[in-house]
Amino acid sequence: MQTQQSFDPSFYYGYVADNLLKNFGPKALEYADKALIKMKTIGDAEGFDIWLSIHEQLTCRATPEQQAVKSPLH
Repeated sequence: MQTQQSFDPSFYYGYVADNLLKNFGPKALEYADKALIKMKTIGDAEGFDIWLSIHEQLTCRATPEQQAVKSPLH
């Protein structure tokens, strides 16, 4: 479980999302999906929460074409 923070990390998640999109384009959403699956598989709740926030930022920033290629989140 993620602990309460005295700052809003959304800026940093957005920064990571921007860099992932810049470096990987449409594949960024796929990589974020894989990271979520990995975090869930290994039982890393904090890592899962972080990647979920990054995935959320990616989805907001992705173009409609990029969103169409993402895999479904389970």
